[in-house]
Amino acid sequence: MPILRKIRTFSGLPGDEVWAFFEATVLLTYARIIVNLVPLSYWRKQVQVSKHDTADMALLTKEQRQKSRMVMRTINRAGRNLPVKFVCLPQAFAARWMLTRRGIPTELFLGTQLAAEEDREFHAWLKAGDIMITGHCDEEAYAVFGSQRRA
Repeated sequence: MPILRKIRTFSGLPGDEVWAFFEATVLLTYARIIVNLVPLSYWRKQVQVSKHDTADMALLTKEQRQKSRMVMRTINRAGRNLPVKFVCLPQAFAARWMLTRRGIPTELFLGTQLAAEEDREFHAWLKAGDIMITGHCDEEAYAVFGSQRRA
């Protein structure tokens, strides 16, 4: 019966979230293909060391905050319900593309955990204003190699 519950939940979503789900599905798949084909060294070059304070990120209007949260929910929903796993970087890219299309400024961060002694893993997260859209983490626990802002 879990599939019936999912269908019932999906059919109860507002129309804009249904369309956003399909948008997220396509963009997550596209982002995963790109991330798998392009070496990590390319992404590190694209995201420069941040020279600005994250505190001066643009404040979002109430409508932008609502849209940002809808994109966050949609990326999470699509990631949970698709048959493949999407790690942090494809999620951040897909959410960024969705938010850019909606005119919402974002900042993409790449970093690694400070406490990791061995096998440091990279992590990506996306913020819109003060809202963490993807890659939810304790930012203080990460060394940020760079961030990229998009208005």
